[in-house]
Amino acid sequence: MRIAWNILPSVGPRSGVGWYTAATLDALKASAGPEEHYLEFPGTAGQLLRKWWFVIRPWMIKPGKAKTAQATSGNTGSESGETWKSKVLGWARTRQESYLSGMLDRWHNLGLVDLYHEPNFLPVPTQVPTVTTFHDLSSLSHPEWHPVDRVRVFEKRAKGGLERSSHFFTLSNAVREEMVSVLGLKREQITITPMGVRPHLKPIEAQEQQSVLTRLGLPRGSFLHVGTLEPRKNLLMLAKTWCDLPAEHRSRHPLVLVGGWGWRCDDLREFLHTTGFSKGIRHLGYVDDADLPALYSSAHALLFPTKYEGFGMPPIEMMACGGAVIASTAPAVREVLDGQGHLVEIEDQDGWRSAMLKACLHPEWIGQLRTGATQWASRYTWSETARTTREGYARALGFPVPMKRAA
Repeated sequence: MRIAWNILPSVGPRSGVGWYTAATLDALKASAGPEEHYLEFPGTAGQLLRKWWFVIRPWMIKPGKAKTAQATSGNTGSESGETWKSKVLGWARTRQESYLSGMLDRWHNLGLVDLYHEPNFLPVPTQVPTVTTFHDLSSLSHPEWHPVDRVRVFEKRAKGGLERSSHFFTLSNAVREEMVSVLGLKREQITITPMGVRPHLKPIEAQEQQSVLTRLGLPRGSFLHVGTLEPRKNLLMLAKTWCDLPAEHRSRHPLVLVGGWGWRCDDLREFLHTTGFSKGIRHLGYVDDADLPALYSSAHALLFPTKYEGFGMPPIEMMACGGAVIASTAPAVREVLDGQGHLVEIEDQDGWRSAMLKACLHPEWIGQLRTGATQWASRYTWSETARTTREGYARALGFPVPMKRAA
């Protein structure tokens, strides 16, 4: 079995899709049998182009100012959102797709590949049998959260990707049910492959925590949020609610936001600059992955008020570090936590304020939320992700599905 993987999502600063791509492929290769081979593409040249994109992206697309599917501005381009920058990006995407398609077809003609796995939603056209991972359907279900260009590309390529793919992967049952109802797929066409926890994410000692906190200028005991600053993360509500806490609690438990600026962040950006920062909110931006264990381990609690997720990595990562989680009732998050942690309705601002106050006033409650956290997170491993991914490959190729080994 020879599987070709598009590794471009793992190049450059990584979010959920990038970690899924890198960690799943590493786990597959580490546990591969003698007849199992993985081919990574597009190779060094393609990876250099991808890294170049991360250099020019802040200039090409200004965070927080990009057009969204329901909010366009008429003074910088047409009403459809076409600007010279979006045209340049469209041309680059077309060239990249053509390059990747040609590479896969050459491998296919040489008999080097049996299956192509696209880990990031939209597979390129190819003669090679194809399987695709859908992390979520927010581009279709909530286009207002995304830039016009991204939604247009998704809508344009999604139908072809669905027709070309013989099997699909997703990270939670919540998204699988969406794929059935929205995309018209059958459940047996979709294999669920939950994400794992990277090995370095574990509880660390106070002394090691302190060296990271000192370097970042942070106190111990923050309310932490990890994730891109974008509309679906519900951070404007969180920031306003935290700012409404008494000053003594805000001083003891500052709100720390870890993650880069995403799309449509004008309201959040304005609130932080006019109110949030002066009241003690800290925005660290994208931090080194090696610093995350210290941030998780030293935090009072992770606050995760997201409106929508395909899986939701940060709560599981926080638990892997022994931390307490207060999260929203978004379907995938509720599914993954399954009773561990404390859940609050997404838009219940009073409920979020009450949960934060309780966390401030009753440290024993936070202790209860931490109980069993590491054991719960240990259920999520990349080796299990690899195992369920192999099951999907077998279904796509018409092979017998491997039996799960007894624990």
